[in-house]
Amino acid sequence: MPTLLPLHQELSGKLAGLIRAGTFPAGSRFPSIRHTSREHRVSISTVMEAYRHLEDEGHIEARPRSGYFVAPPKISTDRFPTTARKASRPLKVGSIVETIMDTAGNPDFVPFGTAAPGDGIVPESKLAVITREVMRKHGAGALRYTPPQGRRELRTALSRRLYDIGLKVAPDEIVTTQGATEGILLALRATTKTGDVVAVESPSYFGTLNLIRDLGLRVIEIPVDPRTGMVIDALAAALKKHTIAACIVQPHFQNPIGSVMPESHKKALADLAEAHDFTIIEDDVYGDLSHDGIRPPSIAIHSDRVIHCGSVSKTIAPGLRVGWLVPGSHLAEIRRLKGIQCPWNGTLSELVIAGFLDAGGYDRHLRRIRGLYAEQCARSREAVLQHFPDYARVNHPAGGFVLWVEMPAGFDSQAFTQAALKKGISLSPGTIFSASGGLNHCFRLSCGFAFGERTLEAIATLGQLAPHHRS
Repeated sequence: MPTLLPLHQELSGKLAGLIRAGTFPAGSRFPSIRHTSREHRVSISTVMEAYRHLEDEGHIEARPRSGYFVAPPKISTDRFPTTARKASRPLKVGSIVETIMDTAGNPDFVPFGTAAPGDGIVPESKLAVITREVMRKHGAGALRYTPPQGRRELRTALSRRLYDIGLKVAPDEIVTTQGATEGILLALRATTKTGDVVAVESPSYFGTLNLIRDLGLRVIEIPVDPRTGMVIDALAAALKKHTIAACIVQPHFQNPIGSVMPESHKKALADLAEAHDFTIIEDDVYGDLSHDGIRPPSIAIHSDRVIHCGSVSKTIAPGLRVGWLVPGSHLAEIRRLKGIQCPWNGTLSELVIAGFLDAGGYDRHLRRIRGLYAEQCARSREAVLQHFPDYARVNHPAGGFVLWVEMPAGFDSQAFTQAALKKGISLSPGTIFSASGGLNHCFRLSCGFAFGERTLEAIATLGQLAPHHRS
């Protein structure tokens, strides 16, 4: 007679089979314990045992206050992106390859090229309600100029939010901006002068590289580990040869590689800033988007040499153009520069975001979109691994919504991008993420929009095009 399995093992076997069959795809929400108990007519304790077994086997994962989700597929080491070997010499940032930004918002293109949330992410109904409330309360006042430091209502709401990540700052210690890019520009202008050297990540967000180029600065590219972020030992080695004025870093769910800097690395980076007298510019636009719901703290808890920059572009709505920075000791200079560079802020946008944060629904909104981003990343990653040649390497972001795909040396991502555009698919070639023009064998895919048949077909098309652009 066949040996009868314990009931919880029998149940976990059935559920694992449904996961393998694709009924519950990677990244999707898994049925609740109560639902499974009713559906399979077993006790809640049996389901809990089955779920524990599925977790141990790596099929599902629990997320705090969000429930269970299907775990992403395990990526073997040989399918994971590599880390550059060393830092570059100081460079002038040359002309950046023309990007595919013109395709943003164009419905004729599958929008892998722009790291922006899709329509399903934006809480449009809630924002509409708050906008009406703001207009009723403030009338024409909501459409007047706002002084350079920003609306106090927003700075007060931000002060409460920033407390949760270790930034104990008063509203008057915050400056609001038109997106995080303006914040980074102000931070660079306050801490550098023409010809100074700035340390950046490699790969690095191309918008930051554009700012550096226009300010006449030079960069040292510091390698990024796909899991732990900027390689601190490489930065330390570069500092033995070069003096830097600032170091720009995305410690949480880095764009484009998705890494998260451990606390020990943040502390080591802060120690280097103290020892070598430079400013850390922390670009934290993705910090709220951890897939597991755990929000990492700011680097600023380790040092007062940090200028913290953030925005709501990836979490609430990019078109509202609301960002902020915490300048620390540079507050007076950044207020002065803000008054020259962009003296008036978007009053209505700032009041709407302040209302959204004060309404108490932001955390609920974050739980929803974290799950969406996690699912969209997982399904897109799985499709890339399925449809691309075996030599393609793909990152495994712990948050955010971008994938970094690494192909063998000799792959031409610029030509690949042009071919994809002809097929109605936008993407970002690796060269725009490098000051030195390297990384042509890599490209970035945004997963900010809903995954569907069109997405799957586009990835399959890219997988068919890829071998034709390898020398």
